[in-house]
Amino acid sequence: MNFDHALLGEKYFSLDAAQVDKSPDELVIADPEESGFYIISRESYEEGPQLAGYKILISEGE
Repeated sequence: MNFDHALLGEKYFSLDAAQVDKSPDELVIADPEESGFYIISRESYEEGPQLAGYKILISEGE
């Protein structure tokens, strides 16, 4: 499924770095290859990345 990749924002190459930068109401997701990590809202995640195989690694509040 194609989606607007602008939803993803900045790409992180380290899960730890993404976890440090995220706010409590955001998710950290990984691309299908787990080579990039992104901070995103749940709403934005459900609009495309979820359907394209991106996985939630860190949920809200974590």
